[in-house]
Amino acid sequence: MKTPLFFERRFLPLWAAFSLSAFNDNVLRQALIIGIGYGAIPIAGFNDPKNAIPFVGGLFSAATLACTSIAGQIAEKYETAMLLRRLKFAEFVLMALAALGFYLDNGLFLAVIFVAMSAQLAFFSPVRITALPKYLRPDELIRGNAFCNAGMFIAVVAGLVLGGVLMPLPFGWIVISAILLTAAMTSGLGVLAQPPAPPDAPHLKIDWNPAGQTIRIMAFAFSEPGVWRALVGVAIFYVVSTITTILVPLYAIEELGANGAAATAIMGVFAVGAGFGAIVSATLSKRRSGLGFSALGIGAAGAMTFGLYWLTSIVAETGASATVRQLLSHTPGRLLLAGFFFSSAFTGLYLVPLQAAAQRRAPAATRARIMAAGNLLNACCAMFGSLCVLLITATPLTPASGFLIISAVEFGVALYMVARWFVLPQGLYDDSLNGSAREGAVSENAPTDRAA
Repeated sequence: MKTPLFFERRFLPLWAAFSLSAFNDNVLRQALIIGIGYGAIPIAGFNDPKNAIPFVGGLFSAATLACTSIAGQIAEKYETAMLLRRLKFAEFVLMALAALGFYLDNGLFLAVIFVAMSAQLAFFSPVRITALPKYLRPDELIRGNAFCNAGMFIAVVAGLVLGGVLMPLPFGWIVISAILLTAAMTSGLGVLAQPPAPPDAPHLKIDWNPAGQTIRIMAFAFSEPGVWRALVGVAIFYVVSTITTILVPLYAIEELGANGAAATAIMGVFAVGAGFGAIVSATLSKRRSGLGFSALGIGAAGAMTFGLYWLTSIVAETGASATVRQLLSHTPGRLLLAGFFFSSAFTGLYLVPLQAAAQRRAPAATRARIMAAGNLLNACCAMFGSLCVLLITATPLTPASGFLIISAVEFGVALYMVARWFVLPQGLYDDSLNGSAREGAVSENAPTDRAA
């Protein structure tokens, strides 16, 4: 009996490394937000500890942007399994230092470790993304990305919940430290089983100038029409998800009069929905590009998001939306939670085929740098999403109005994808699947094999 892809040695260690990295990132992030924001962890240099949170968040993004262009070059120059092992070892060291920071009760030290983790993640991301086309066949990329996205969304929810719930407890920092170390050790031991995969550009001379290299990798990405369109499509997901993530707590408080637990539940429903959509995408897109389902997904997400705006006033009028129990006690509340789930599920259906298309179409010699350019684009679009929220909070617009903005963006993308199909029928499909699906990925027992 053939082993399912998820359990194969060429995929499972990579999936665990990615999912557990996302988990650790969100456990530490939420623990710091709660600990510093509520004064449980003192941080030097800030009169109001709440001011430290956006400052540290800005440094996290800055470190990611500074390291990404160099990370893409390293991912192309060196062997993949070796890079995974070294990066997971670095993660374990950082988690050990985070445990020391909790023990010392030093917020500034923990903030430095958190920013250092952003650099580690910046180096890890292009290695993970470009590893998929090496270890998986083109017709397996949809499933591989779907499993990775589902794992990430579940890890995000679990990390946020554990970090937020455990931090206020008297000895919560001890449990958090143990969780961080265990997750880092588990994924680090797992990648020891990852088969080798040769580098795409072993003779590449690394340019250590991040500014110049950033311009160069963006030029690589935008010189490939089939690639840049997919990358921009993925980046739009980050605009939508950032706006939603920031808006939901404000929306829950101002529109529904809900407590923190209800806001967390809505975010949990949103994250689980995205994971569900990713798995559905893998199921529907076997041996096809899935881009037709991507267009359907973003259009349906637009309709669902508009439905959230329409339901808001109806739920608020019930006067029973302060807690999760109250939301579930009446039909409008249940429909609202279902709307969050399905709007997120449809965006998950939209996202996965675009990620696979970018990986599949990018030339092997510059794939890691192109994927690094995609990470930069995602980070910039996430920042743009944050500015969109400022536009809402700094004007008379209500948080629910943000859903109208999101819905308009989603409908616009859907119309563009449909228009592409009429102009170029293969625009929603990908002939490379037919021609390259027969080519093998890296074998578990033959390290010299190359991916398509």
